[in-house]
Amino acid sequence: MLTLYRVFQAGSYFLHIVDTAILVYVVLSWFRPSFRFFYWLSNFVAPFIRPFRRLSEWIMVRTRIPLDFSCWFAVIGLQIINWVWWRLYYLLRLIT
Repeated sequence: MLTLYRVFQAGSYFLHIVDTAILVYVVLSWFRPSFRFFYWLSNFVAPFIRPFRRLSEWIMVRTRIPLDFSCWFAVIGLQIINWVWWRLYYLLRLIT
């Protein structure tokens, strides 16, 4: 039987996997790979990076720095979500 802790732990593991996948994607993108794993990885991380593209483009235009910060923002966002996720667990544990 799944306990509340196990459910939250599984969610946290998923967020860490996505976080690691984004970091692997960033490193591999520097080398312009042409193998299938990179295309699969880019399809996996794209929904997590896409919400931060507009913010990254806005920063690139304003600062004239040609760097895409969307992956960095996504990693920070995932860490914040993970923090909120565990705070929700502790809140639910206090209620029950």
